[in-house]
Amino acid sequence: MPPVIHFNHAGASILAPETVELIVAHLRCEAELGPMEAGAAVADRLEAGYARAARLLGCAATDVAFGTGHGQLYGDILASVPLKAGDRVLVSRQEWIGNVLALKHACHVSGASMSVMPWDETTAVDVEAVVSSLDADVKIVALTWVGASGALINPAEALGKALRQAKSGAFYMIDASQAIGQLPVDVSEIGCDVLVACGRKFLRGPRGTALAYISPRLAVSMVPRRVDDRSAKLDVGRAAIHQSGQAVETAEFAVALRLGLIDSLERALSLSAFDTRVKLNALATELRNRLTDVPGVNILDLGRDKAAFVTFAIEGIPCQRVKELLAARGITIGKNGVQYTPFDMDIRGITEILRASVHFGNTDTDIEKLVQAVREIAAEAAEAA
Repeated sequence: MPPVIHFNHAGASILAPETVELIVAHLRCEAELGPMEAGAAVADRLEAGYARAARLLGCAATDVAFGTGHGQLYGDILASVPLKAGDRVLVSRQEWIGNVLALKHACHVSGASMSVMPWDETTAVDVEAVVSSLDADVKIVALTWVGASGALINPAEALGKALRQAKSGAFYMIDASQAIGQLPVDVSEIGCDVLVACGRKFLRGPRGTALAYISPRLAVSMVPRRVDDRSAKLDVGRAAIHQSGQAVETAEFAVALRLGLIDSLERALSLSAFDTRVKLNALATELRNRLTDVPGVNILDLGRDKAAFVTFAIEGIPCQRVKELLAARGITIGKNGVQYTPFDMDIRGITEILRASVHFGNTDTDIEKLVQAVREIAAEAAEAA
């Protein structure tokens, strides 16, 4: 089967060939030596992964947690944050459905309440309005850094600075799954208590991997709902929870996939985060401008600052059908429905979008092929109407 032209990096990127080989090589070692023995042979490399993640995130290695996915890590961390009746949780308009469900469940169990933060004319979080609405009851401020249904980049650092200046005691949680790997990340500058990201998107890690930052301030307050011999130790007859990122980790994980994630972290560290942002933004801007000129195409991007993807729809044809027609031409893109980012898409009154995301492997020729294919599909839809 010939390789596809991949424009779905915001869903899951394609691994570097060297990362694939590393994963496969470890699985071969497990088959030849035994899984436990193969794992012991790479123990130092696994431990070094914490330092790699810490460099990428701008934190201490002890503040890092690894997991099996964004939802798993986000949910486990959230479930560890003490909430009670009367507490308030603030969320961004762009919040992903997995976060929404985890937050709603946490509120239901504790008796806390949840509301959407105000937004400005670009639909980004309105930092000043948020700060003016703060009170002692606000215990969590949850932000999706990059909106999945409009390419919008929320002001993560500005919000963190404002929360600190306001001396808010709320824990600041960031969903960075669409941000890490395409934007510079420094949790010390952002001032967040939690930052969670899956490995499979712009970081180009394998599916089934994720990483998180947990601030020391939160680590000492966490009450995990699940513990094992990785997250706790037996101390005078009781389970003593580790007061670090380790508190939400599990002893069992796929070693081959973790090695693949660490390899992806090292690749990201070998590049300038600033240069990565500039290059990917240039590719996305070129694609956005080219698609804007196609009759029948509606660009659905939002925000002043935009991420490395373009959201759009074609008049007169369902997004799923467009995705299928492009796949038949060897081009992959993403498609999201209203259930993916329910607040934002409900407010906008749209039910679905197409999302074409770029990465280093995409070329001007790839962009030309995608734009031409969209042009042909749009023309056929117009003729049929």
